[in-house]
Amino acid sequence: MKAIRISTLFVLAALVVASCGPKEDNELEAKKARVDEARNEIKALHDEIAALEKEIAAIDPDYGKAQDRAALVTTVAAAKSDFSHKIEVRGNVQSRTNVYVSAESMGQLTAVNIVEGQSVRKGQVLATIDSETIEKNIAEVETQLEFATTVYQKRERLWKQNIGTEIDYLQAKNNKESLEKSLETLQTQLEKTNIKAPFSGTIEEVPVSAGQIVQPGTQVAFLVSNENMYIHAEVSEAFVGKFNRGDVVNVSVPALGESFESTITSIGSVINAASRTFTVEVKLPKVDAYLKTNLVTILELTDYHVDEAVVIPSRIIQEDLQGNFVYRVNGSKAEKVHIKLGKTYDSHTEVVAGLTGGESIVDKGARTVADGTTISIQN
Repeated sequence: MKAIRISTLFVLAALVVASCGPKEDNELEAKKARVDEARNEIKALHDEIAALEKEIAAIDPDYGKAQDRAALVTTVAAAKSDFSHKIEVRGNVQSRTNVYVSAESMGQLTAVNIVEGQSVRKGQVLATIDSETIEKNIAEVETQLEFATTVYQKRERLWKQNIGTEIDYLQAKNNKESLEKSLETLQTQLEKTNIKAPFSGTIEEVPVSAGQIVQPGTQVAFLVSNENMYIHAEVSEAFVGKFNRGDVVNVSVPALGESFESTITSIGSVINAASRTFTVEVKLPKVDAYLKTNLVTILELTDYHVDEAVVIPSRIIQEDLQGNFVYRVNGSKAEKVHIKLGKTYDSHTEVVAGLTGGESIVDKGARTVADGTTISIQN
């Protein structure tokens, strides 16, 4: 039985192979035939191209020669234009009229007449200090002065009549004048018990309250004004002598997303020993949005400017053992030209030697050509 089963399996396998074989053979033969057909088509195309090139060459002998070897490039002009180099420094908005108003005498505050955010005018009383003791002293000195004046007047009349001694007259005069000066001093002290605004502005802060004891120098109010504001910046000593009063400055205000043009109003003449910087002040326009003390600004200062400079994009400059170079277009060739560079700013570089301006310089493709390479310009 086992032998019969094995024989049956062999018969079935033979039948399967016999049924599949002819179909696969047909597909294989078809593919081989298509390959042969494609080869014949390619050969026909090559023959056609060769025939056409032969006919064209008979009319134009140079056809196909330069194009086969030319490197595709684009060019830019070595333009002559004004060139400026600029630096950026950080600046802060400051004011010469933002001050802490302080007490000038000692005593208890009897009244604080201001609140934060209040507008005040120059000379307005912001707060008062207890002046009772000074007022009593003034009253006492006034009484003494009245008596001393009467004595002096009588002594003077007698002295004019040659009655009495000169010492009595001079002593009476001295007593009167001494009391007058004492009264003047007391009145000045009384005036200082009234703390007044030195200029018109807005009260930003009131750090004291009524009833508080103050000393000379105690801060009573922070008074701000927009009348005399400016931009202050610190610039490295490496740029000493590069700027002048009146120079144009581009100012940007990052917090506001705005910018404007201004001028330098002042340049410091002292180098900070710690930071090695000097100060530059820039005029601030009277725009409400800008008039905020300590507002951060970015100043763009021009430290170098040349009229009619030869300027090229920095990206096309290459370097070898002899220095910097570019490829200049000379007919249909790329010519290597060594150049001397000046300042670089905003992706452009000044060329101070090697180019005279107006030349066509290889841009894209400059890394793939060499001196003498045939080029095809594809601008």
